[in-house]
Amino acid sequence: SKNRPDAKSKSYQRFRHRPHSNPLSDGAIVLPCQTPEQFPFQQYFTIETTKFDLVDIGCGYGDFVKNMSILNQNLTFLGLEIRDKAVAIAQQQLLDIRSKQQKCYNAIVLRCNIMRQLPILLSKQSVQIMTIMFPDPQFKLSNERRRVVSQMLVSEYAYYLQQNGFLMTCTDVEDLAIYMDDCISKNCNFRRALEVEYTEVVKCALKEMDGTADAQRHQRKDEDKRVFKSVWIKAE
Repeated sequence: SKNRPDAKSKSYQRFRHRPHSNPLSDGAIVLPCQTPEQFPFQQYFTIETTKFDLVDIGCGYGDFVKNMSILNQNLTFLGLEIRDKAVAIAQQQLLDIRSKQQKCYNAIVLRCNIMRQLPILLSKQSVQIMTIMFPDPQFKLSNERRRVVSQMLVSEYAYYLQQNGFLMTCTDVEDLAIYMDDCISKNCNFRRALEVEYTEVVKCALKEMDGTADAQRHQRKDEDKRVFKSVWIKAE
């Protein structure tokens, strides 16, 4: 991957650009393949792989993907984000670490509209873990269909997850947490995971969720503010 000189621009500094994008109108994003089988893994990863172990939906500036890839160098990580400026920052962050620390060769961030383009990137039962952290609440009723958690999308996530794979969510908005849990609980593919079922990677992910830019920003606003985390397992 090439450097993103645009990521150095002042207009690309974190939190200085538009925080949201309309997934219902942004369907012309160019991806590096037309089907999952065509994805050029060798172009992006130095390790031998043909799948993504963890996919972070709406990865923002890529902090979670970066941290998880450093801690789990035998796994592959894919961050997906619809905002181009956030993607530029995330991509450059990974490239800088690759250059200076010789790490993060197992992680990439791509611009993608997950409501329309996931079938181009992901194949059936190929992903171990999917994470959705601090998604846009889309409070207006007219915007509810823009949410990255809906009954339709939960079914799609189940399609990509391996048997006994995990779907993890977190938000600081209680109403949104209740809504997401309700959507997932109504899907017959999922049940709430027991703590004894958590893999080491799931435990690591739960911890690293607190280290993202969004999590730290929320904590700065209110140190006592609660973050609602949920872990779901794809039932057999």
